[in-house]
Amino acid sequence: MLKSSKKLVALMMALVIMVSTAACSTDKSWALKNDTLTTPIGAYIYYLYYAYQDAESAKPDASKPVLEQKIDGKDAETYIKDKALNYTKMLFVINDKMKELGLTLTADETKSIASTTDSQWQQASSTLEKYGISKASFNLVYSDYGVKSQKIFSALYGKGGKKAVSDADLKSFFEKNFTDFNFIYAPMYSTDASGNAVAFTDAQKTTLKKEFDGYVTDIAAGKKTIQQAADAYKTSSKQTTDPLQSVTADLSSSTSYPADLVTMLKAMKNGEVKAAEISGTYLIAVKNDITKKTATELGTDNGRNSIIAQLKGTEYSTDMDKLAAAYTNVTINQKALDSYKPSMFVTATSSAAAATAPSAAASTASSK
Repeated sequence: MLKSSKKLVALMMALVIMVSTAACSTDKSWALKNDTLTTPIGAYIYYLYYAYQDAESAKPDASKPVLEQKIDGKDAETYIKDKALNYTKMLFVINDKMKELGLTLTADETKSIASTTDSQWQQASSTLEKYGISKASFNLVYSDYGVKSQKIFSALYGKGGKKAVSDADLKSFFEKNFTDFNFIYAPMYSTDASGNAVAFTDAQKTTLKKEFDGYVTDIAAGKKTIQQAADAYKTSSKQTTDPLQSVTADLSSSTSYPADLVTMLKAMKNGEVKAAEISGTYLIAVKNDITKKTATELGTDNGRNSIIAQLKGTEYSTDMDKLAAAYTNVTINQKALDSYKPSMFVTATSSAAAATAPSAAASTASSK
């Protein structure tokens, strides 16, 4: 009887050890999976990292640590983890959409994905690898995702797509929202031997303004074109490159140009020329008739796709985000996900260019 008891105890101990070992050996190699795709844990960590950065930008009190605050009615940790999960689900939405639309990557697209990963990984790896994000995971969430999202967008909204945008709608949007202009600018400062900026004296400003105002008078009188004015300034300033800038852009959505310049251009009439001191420079701008650029901009695939992206990018992004949030055809490795917390990024600096959200809208403008 004693021997039997010892055997029973030994058996129970063995079972306890087996259960304990099993509990401690959670497979942390994957995050989510279904019958067509398994996402590595590095993909989830990447999105957790991005969501943490996003929360830092969205926190209501800049003076307090983000994890001590609430964002969109949630404590920051929950907000970050929920976003990271939905971002990871987006990979499955993209995968399903590719199949639904009968899309596959071409050999050139596959090469482009690899090339993008190689170039971006050089600057991102030092930040991402320390969190357990491999190059393969980065390839999936960054380069592969970007190309596939762009391909899906084009299939939906491009010619022949289920949500194709008509030529008439594109023309109307382009001519209503875009501005075509040329400008020449000169900084109102010089650089000393140490590379420091030195503001122009009043006399130097007067000389520069007199020259530029002269160009404005000549252009307005039809004596010079903006290009001839640029050539004249190139000679007088001893530059080696053409100082004339030509731009066709949606200024209401672009952040590339000073607000004062945007305001000035919006108030100008077609063909009008103006000079102004803006953001430490003195410049001349000529506003052109946007309708003369319609055929050129919409006549190429790149130009057309760029306009469609600006017209329908937000709609596409919103639709895809909703699909990701509602996605259920997936098994979640919750124990693995729970082992990574936003607090792991507290001392991190947002230095990785790779920390880009899987925004469908962003991907429509340019592939990642």
